Amino acid sequence: MDIQVREITEQKIWDEFVKLSPNCSFMQSWNWSLYQEIGLGHKTFRLGFFDEENLIAVSACYEMEQTFGKYIYCSRGPILKSLDTEIYKKVLESLKSFFAGKEYIFLKIDPAIEQQNRVSILPFDLGFKKCINYVQPETPWFIELVGNSEEELMDWCEAHGMGKNYPTYIRKARKLGVTIRFSKDLPDWKVFTHYLAKSSDQKDFAIRGADYYLKQLKYLGEYDEVRLAIAQYSGEPIAMLVLSFFGNEVACLYSCQTGIQNKVRGPMLLRWECMLQAQREGFKYFNSWDVLPDEKYTPRSKRYGYSNFKRGFGGYLVRYQRTVDYPFNTLKYFFVRLLDIYRRVRFYSDR
Repeated sequence: MDIQVREITEQKIWDEFVKLSPNCSFMQSWNWSLYQEIGLGHKTFRLGFFDEENLIAVSACYEMEQTFGKYIYCSRGPILKSLDTEIYKKVLESLKSFFAGKEYIFLKIDPAIEQQNRVSILPFDLGFKKCINYVQPETPWFIELVGNSEEELMDWCEAHGMGKNYPTYIRKARKLGVTIRFSKDLPDWKVFTHYLAKSSDQKDFAIRGADYYLKQLKYLGEYDEVRLAIAQYSGEPIAMLVLSFFGNEVACLYSCQTGIQNKVRGPMLLRWECMLQAQREGFKYFNSWDVLPDEKYTPRSKRYGYSNFKRGFGGYLVRYQRTVDYPFNTLKYFFVRLLDIYRRVRFYSDR
């Protein structure tokens, strides 16, 4: 297999390939790459990997800045035609060669490949190093959007560990008059960024500036690849979710609550209605994003509250292989590792 690497310039070719891949991710969609390139100003490489004229993989890669210099980041990539050991090996070798000899300290990848799949450990045979900290969630919580009705989805959730009070709370929220709507209106998104920042201050978690989220609306909202879902009570927003709609999956990206009317169970109904909307549109999976893995699922963890809430809908844990780096400059990469150790001790002790 003689791999050629060429930049792809046609959105249709790119997105059709990504959507059919076994490790599909919205973070490798064409519009997400536009958001990164134009919205956030990252130099972008949309690479296609060809075996003769047969496209076997794609990888949207971004030039990023780090304390000690520049590196290349491939979020949730590369995307493979099949989870085949030979294909993955050739693609990784080609990816390394493409960026070698330039100014980059290292190459970082974090494909959505489960640990249980043997192909996930292949990077370690090619000189990649397991990262001390992960970037994208490595233990997301999934719900299968089975059937065509609320009853069928509820049956599946109850059979997969749904909290016994959740159906009652969902009915209660509806009875009290909580309503759900989806919005692509800029004022609503600005309200979301306001309450997200407020939640960040109150609960001590890191977020980006408002433009980071508003530009997602600009580059992805027009195509319904991201949506803002809002739970309202008496005309006031009480909870909000930003979701990605791409491929066969709907994923929760960011959430916040306004602190208004906490007892009406607005966040619970909001998430449930988002699942139902995804089911109606034919999506197969609802990705609730990161939760604590089983071995760390304890009330002592700072992440227990939201993990317990997400797990309460029923579903199952998926374990992805951790983010890996391939060093190009070993000396500078040594200091990168030291900084990552400090960050783990300082900020990520429960990961």
